[in-house]
Amino acid sequence: MRISIWGDYACPYCYIGETYLQRAIKELGVEDKIEYDLNAFQIDLDAPKLTNNTNAALLAYEKAMPLSKANAAYDHVKVLGKEAGLTINEATAYNTNTMDAHRMVQATYHDSKLTASLADDLFYAYFTENKELADHEVLLEIAKKNSLDLNEVKKLLESNDYQDVVMQEEADLQSRGIQSVPYFIIAGQQFDGVQDVSTFKTAIGAALGMKPGEFLNF
Repeated sequence: MRISIWGDYACPYCYIGETYLQRAIKELGVEDKIEYDLNAFQIDLDAPKLTNNTNAALLAYEKAMPLSKANAAYDHVKVLGKEAGLTINEATAYNTNTMDAHRMVQATYHDSKLTASLADDLFYAYFTENKELADHEVLLEIAKKNSLDLNEVKKLLESNDYQDVVMQEEADLQSRGIQSVPYFIIAGQQFDGVQDVSTFKTAIGAALGMKPGEFLNF
């Protein structure tokens, strides 16, 4: 069964939502029955490729507030991440462009498990390690971890390959009237925003024809 997902690697709610989705799939024991269809949606198309400013620093500048207050503005998502078992350091992450990260993932579209693994590593690099996703060295590290051909990845990153695919995926979501991510489609059911594990289990279990007792918590 194909599950379509739209998101961005600089979106904490996408990280949380995809984590809950993967947990639901694992709890149902249907990993071998799921095909991931990862689609791009950049939340900041104009983000630079290089910056010295963290998200909190940018917020402090834009809102003319103390840096301490700007840092505190990200506490809520940090708590939500912790509830999902994640370390989300969005305040100290650098707001760099994610186009190249999306292009690298789209080049592996033929292998849904590989695309899911790359996505997990990109989220972790950005939110937990605060690495810059526009940095080609960072992307190559992740590519190496996932056993990709580094020469091919280098060629890809130095080109504009798959940029049109990324832009089309963003346009496809906007054509549905959706302006934010994460966004999921499971067997025709549409889910806008973060969903809990039980919601995902219900949608997936029902779509796979499982008995209610196999996916509902009574």
